[in-house]
Amino acid sequence: MKGCTFTLMLRRHSLTMILVLLSRGLMAQGPGSILLWPHGAPGSEGKAGDEAVRLTELGEHIVSQVHRPSLTPYLPDAGSATGAAVIVIPGGGHRELWMDHEGYRVGQWLADHGIAAFVLKYRLARAAGSKYTLPEHVYADAARA
Repeated sequence: MKGCTFTLMLRRHSLTMILVLLSRGLMAQGPGSILLWPHGAPGSEGKAGDEAVRLTELGEHIVSQVHRPSLTPYLPDAGSATGAAVIVIPGGGHRELWMDHEGYRVGQWLADHGIAAFVLKYRLARAAGSKYTLPEHVYADAARA
């Protein structure tokens, strides 16, 4: 699914619930990120270490070794908000995540156009040495988001 961005429309009350979670301090992993599983993702027990991040020659962030899935919100200004929201899921062949041009830039563009966007950083089933699977771990991250 490299190059594909999967989006899921949320209802207004779902967006309200997400904003409540943001205000309650469930943010982690840096400013603006929300851990999907604050007490650890199922199947990630015992997995340690930081995410691997490499930069392309153009400065694009490529992430791998994700053990703590998260969402990064991009919220529109109140005056331009349409009430719609999407989850943006960056591609990378389930080996890595191309976070900038398939995630963060898409999220910012959507927010600039009145749509709340939440960029998903999920566990990778086809990364070298990964024990994660699509149906058990990756899809669980998407469903939790």
